[in-house]
Amino acid sequence: MRITQSMIANNALKNIRNSYIRREELSEQISTGKTVNRPSDDPAKAGKSSYLMSRNRLLNEYIDDIKNTRSVLVYYDTALQEMQNVNHRIKELTVQAANDTQTVEDRNHIALELKQLKEHLYKLANTQIGGKYIFGGAKTNVPPVRKENESVVINTPQEANIRAKLPIEHIDIEYGVTVYDVFKTDSGETVFGILDRLINSVEKGNNGDIERDLGSLDNILNKVNANLARVGSVDNMLESMKNRFEKVVDNNTDIINELIGTDLPKALSDLSLEQTTLQAALKTTAQILPQSLVDFIR
Repeated sequence: MRITQSMIANNALKNIRNSYIRREELSEQISTGKTVNRPSDDPAKAGKSSYLMSRNRLLNEYIDDIKNTRSVLVYYDTALQEMQNVNHRIKELTVQAANDTQTVEDRNHIALELKQLKEHLYKLANTQIGGKYIFGGAKTNVPPVRKENESVVINTPQEANIRAKLPIEHIDIEYGVTVYDVFKTDSGETVFGILDRLINSVEKGNNGDIERDLGSLDNILNKVNANLARVGSVDNMLESMKNRFEKVVDNNTDIINELIGTDLPKALSDLSLEQTTLQAALKTTAQILPQSLVDFIR
């Protein structure tokens, strides 16, 4: 087979073009950190990595949602612990007031403190985060309780007595606490109504009525304790889920790097070698092309 100058020139130009393409590929791999930048580079690896990246995005959304929900649970936990302390104090004062040895002045002091504790519970019931009432159920824009003259009544409608839920992985995790959960007894009385009766009974010295309301106070305290335990349990579960999701994201990221990640030291070395090869090819071709023109003129 006869080798012509034209064939040599064409082959040299082809090699130069391939070298340019390879250099651009290496540059892209170094700048993006990925060896597969489009499906055509490697369909199998591109498909696997695309699925894992999509999965990571979803898991990271779940992780953010869990963090936001846990920050709300902190407010629930703080408010419920404070309610627990307040209800314990109310019970202590109620037991003291039922003692026949209490003087009128003692009873007045107890009644005054009960009124202060009632006001404190009113503020706790209307606890807000970012302008939203945490005990409002489905109506977070409406104060859960309101004042009517000297009384405090539940303002959240019964149909809004719905606990907040966090949807994760096709399940709804119930984490909210409503005003009905911790400010109302099983029989339908509110802690504020019980306190109004207690204050009146303490001021009048009706020990029989005071003792009768101790059972209602116990019911409120038990509900607060139960919801405090539930909040703690949900927080522990969410923390466990967050940790698990973070591990999965880390594992997926490692797999993605193995599939399409650029080996930077090797890529830099290959690029340097490719540039050296290209320079040598250009010099060689520069010597070949003029000879081809001379031959062509002859």
